[in-house]
Amino acid sequence: MRRNLLIALCVLLLATALPGCGKQKVLLESEKRLSGMYRACQNIVIADPPKTTRVAVSSFSSLQQQTVNAVLKRSNGMKISGTWSGVKLSDVLAANGVATPFKELKITAYDGYVGRISYDIAVMPDTIVASRESGKPLPRDEGPVRLVVASQDGFYWIRMLTRIEVLR
Repeated sequence: MRRNLLIALCVLLLATALPGCGKQKVLLESEKRLSGMYRACQNIVIADPPKTTRVAVSSFSSLQQQTVNAVLKRSNGMKISGTWSGVKLSDVLAANGVATPFKELKITAYDGYVGRISYDIAVMPDTIVASRESGKPLPRDEGPVRLVVASQDGFYWIRMLTRIEVLR
């Protein structure tokens, strides 16, 4: 009996000491950088100096929804065809008082990625802030929304949006 108790105690100690066992989750470095990302991306700052507005992603549901069939062309040559749904970027800007025209938008992601899109691209009807892909919510690692620019390659398709800055 005493021996069985000792064996059980040793198994329990080993199980909690090994990575992946027990209750403590070990995060990869990439996971550590993105910790809190999904929560932080629930709001997007729209800066149109001198005005700065913090916009809740949940407020986009009050805007007209748009569906776009497009091909995401990645820099490694991979192509992903899909259907994305969300709201036109131009509608998001207009709903938050951004006057047109402007020169370009500087768009920042949670991970520090920054992209720029010209006025002409920003106001195209197939440039959307998507919340769904193929009828399902976006994967959590892309954020609650992502920019889909159907007319452009993947460099313009920015995920984990946190800030849109208007450059005049």
